[in-house]
Amino acid sequence: MKRDLDQIILTKQELRLMKIIWEMGAASGKSVYAVISKKKKTAYTTVLTTLSILESKGVLTHTKSGRAFIFKPLLTRQQATRNQICDVLDRFFDGNPQKLIENIQDNAMKSHDMKDQSNRQGAEAVL
Repeated sequence: MKRDLDQIILTKQELRLMKIIWEMGAASGKSVYAVISKKKKTAYTTVLTTLSILESKGVLTHTKSGRAFIFKPLLTRQQATRNQICDVLDRFFDGNPQKLIENIQDNAMKSHDMKDQSNRQGAEAVL
């Protein structure tokens, strides 16, 4: 079921595991589990299943080292980021980067206005 790496969109769980593997360069299922279980309670079998799914998608490959599989990324962090941005751009902004930029600017202005309002209310409460 391998697909073109430029078309792959990772789920949240897949991205969590890929971030660990990108950071480590290559990792066994056990080492990925050790890192992820410190951040979020996750079953070992869930980690192995997700790694298997990532491999079937063509995102990872593995070699055998003793009894353990060592997983290596085929999809780079940059490719995954680009894929995700292109997906958001296509789905929410009709492929128009200008619409995305305008949305970011609008949200930044709203956020700034909310902070100003909150600061004014805090100052008034003190008086």
